[in-house]
Formats: sequence, structure tokens, C-alpha cells
Amino acid sequence: MSTRTTVLRLAMLAEALGGATTALAQTADRGCIELKTVAEIQETYTDARGNEATRLVPAAKVVPGDEVVWTIVANNVCTTPAGDIAITNTVPQHMRYVGSSAFGPGVQIVFSLDGNTFAAPEALVVAEADGTRRPARADEYSAIRWVLPRPMGPSESLMVRYRATVL
Repeated sequence: MSTRTTVLRLAMLAEALGGATTALAQTADRGCIELKTVAEIQETYTDARGNEATRLVPAAKVVPGDEVVWTIVANNVCTTPAGDIAITNTVPQHMRYVGSSAFGPGVQIVFSLDGNTFAAPEALVVAEADGTRRPARADEYSAIRWVLPRPMGPSESLMVRYRATVL
């Protein structure tokens, strides 16, 4: 069977894509932030007025070339504000980050090439085999971090999102 015809079912998505369907919330207030990660694809349909429209639907199956929309929702389940919130999500192994697709309201977004060191895109560089250095491309990012610069209130939710293409 060729790579182009391989179909990944949602039940196997986490394992097949390197286990990256969960995100990590780093906070000083351990246990207050609960995360939910959802993988969706964009679907085109005809609405009630006959117009073409798009919507996100669960990624029941994806094939190479499909673009997956990853949504992470963080909820503060405590009765007090939670500070120092950083949500980190690894780009799945068999996917590539789609440039400029990460967003989240009121957050600073930084990226990593190795999963450990995070910086703004313009600060990320790649050392070539010959010793020269060049700016990193978005498809080389291995992880994304969203940093909330303020405490997250009790019962407050925050949604962040990015897109990645299946290889």
C-alpha cells in the first residue's frame, strides 16, 4: 500500500502521529489548568441558502497532504486565579507546522526547533552541515508555546490553535 493511500483513523491518531494530541500546561498553580486537545479538518459544504461554506469537523481520518487544525482549550478549574500559564504542544512527528497558523487571543507565541528552547521566529536559526547559519523555516518547528502574560481567572477558558499538514 502506498503512503498516499494510507488512512489514519482518529482512534490511532495519537500513536500514529507521535502521541502529540495532548498539550502540556505549565503553571505555578499545579492542577488548576485542564487541557483538551481536538484534531479537526476543514470541510466544504453547501449551506441552507445554497452558498458554499466551510466548517471544522472531527478528523476521523486523514491522509498525506491533509491539513489538520489542532485546537487546545485550557480551563482554570480552580476558584482562584492561575498565573504563569504556558501551553506547549509538540507538532506531531508525521506532520509539518503550517506557517503563521498559530494563534490565541492575548498570548505570546514562540516556537522551538528542538522541543526545549523556544524563541520568536526571527530568532530561530538552523546550522547547516557546512557551518553556515540560516533562518529556520516554519515547517522545521517541532513545538509551539503560547504564553499568557496575565493570570487566568477562575472558570476562565483560553483557546489556542494551529494547523499542520500530514506528511
